Amino acid sequence: MSFKKNAVSYGIWALYLMGIGVVLSFMGMVVGHQDTGVPYMALLLVALAFGSLFLVYFLAKRLVDRVQIKKMTSDRAALIEGVLAAALLGVGTVLRLVMTGGAGEEAAYYEVAKVTEEGMQAQLVQGSVYYYLCLLNGLFRVVGNKWMAGIYLQLVLQMLGIIIAYFAVRRLAGRGPALVSLLFLTLAPGSVRAGVTYSPKMLYFCIYALILLIIAQYLWRSTRPGGRTLTWVLAVLCGALAGFAGYTDIVGFTLAIPLCGLPVLKREQRGMLQWVAQFLASMLAMAGVFCLLVQLDSIMSGSTFGRVLQAWGVTYSLKGADYSFFFQEGGYETFLLLALMALGIFTFMRRKNEERFSPWVVTVLSVTLMRMLGILTPNMNGSYQMFFAMTGLAGVAFCELFVQEGREAEEPGLPEAVVEDLDQDMPEPVAAGQKEGLSAGVWPPERPVESLPEQPANAVPQAGEREEMTEKKREELRQIQLIENPLPLPKKHVKKVMDFPIQPEASQMHYDLEVDPGDNFDF
Repeated sequence: MSFKKNAVSYGIWALYLMGIGVVLSFMGMVVGHQDTGVPYMALLLVALAFGSLFLVYFLAKRLVDRVQIKKMTSDRAALIEGVLAAALLGVGTVLRLVMTGGAGEEAAYYEVAKVTEEGMQAQLVQGSVYYYLCLLNGLFRVVGNKWMAGIYLQLVLQMLGIIIAYFAVRRLAGRGPALVSLLFLTLAPGSVRAGVTYSPKMLYFCIYALILLIIAQYLWRSTRPGGRTLTWVLAVLCGALAGFAGYTDIVGFTLAIPLCGLPVLKREQRGMLQWVAQFLASMLAMAGVFCLLVQLDSIMSGSTFGRVLQAWGVTYSLKGADYSFFFQEGGYETFLLLALMALGIFTFMRRKNEERFSPWVVTVLSVTLMRMLGILTPNMNGSYQMFFAMTGLAGVAFCELFVQEGREAEEPGLPEAVVEDLDQDMPEPVAAGQKEGLSAGVWPPERPVESLPEQPANAVPQAGEREEMTEKKREELRQIQLIENPLPLPKKHVKKVMDFPIQPEASQMHYDLEVDPGDNFDF
């Protein structure tokens, strides 16, 4: 699914460039152990990183542009994609099962959710945390207060969310980015650890990925003809689901970012007013559902609308800048992710009139800004949503390297030397005296002996004579040679004259018709 490349796209690309530069600068300052002064190490790292990535991009571009890639059939591509996806999911599941021995929890979720005589002692907390505690408590009521039951639930929730996220990325960006995202989500050590740790992040990730899949389906449907009523229903539904996700956790409002690209999807210009109206309907539905949930919360808690809204605002208020998450959560996979994301700065230019970067870039920047400003809560810090958006952006940036549509269309032609060789190999024009050879089926026709100049057997033309002869011959070949029209010409008209007399009978020589004077009609 592509978006039209316009001024806004280039503005987002500039923010993309600055964001990558800032992250690399932070890494350089950490590597150089420098807090003040001129960050020489940071500048050196930024220069080396961008130089190396540009070299990789340039070499890969030369290779891709020269190699003619044969397009596979849809059945074969689907088979390969299915095998790779199944293999990644299988290996990811095995890794998580192996890691269950080191399972843990981020907070005392097990103690709060386990079944006791007093019941679940959970106060009214953040929506995503409350839903997770209710799900854990329901599981413990069925299987008992078993620690590993919650871990297996976490594993199932993560793998289910990864499968849904794979189809969402596939619908938004294509097969290649979906497979790259799936690779990181299933095999990255940080993602594997998150799958065997008590946390509400995986439940919310399932909800987040499912809503993103519905939004992706709506955007894809809006590029297809027909189904106008269905697109209106999906527009309102997507806005409502984004409002629900945003009320549950503020990161959910980033789901509205793909909806903002609705008017600039790659399609015909007809119906622009309809798409803008659908976008406004989505935003109104999102705001309406958010206010409705706040009102329901106030009714259930016995409070007022204003106080509940104020409590929601306090939960997600600014808590001070924090940059430590850049270096505390990531592992070696983070460096590979950053490298692929930085490669997208150059692969953004591969397509001439369209791009696929903007939704992923804005999502990554939005979640990063939320985390830097401390808007998010400690239990739901948006780390996995940020990681997921980074994998999608890395997949798009890497796969755009293999796109050839971004090149300027070149007129097909041949070098001058090749043209001259072809001119020399052209057959001689057919002369009038050689038609008999053609009619007899002889090709090429035999040239009369007298047309060839008589030369001695040991005669060797001089260099100047050879050049003069070649140039003269080339000039004769370049002249326009007319051929006889092979189509039959029209015959000359011959006037026919009767050469025998005609003597008609007397009864046939009567040309006037006798008319009764009483007739009331005219001829």
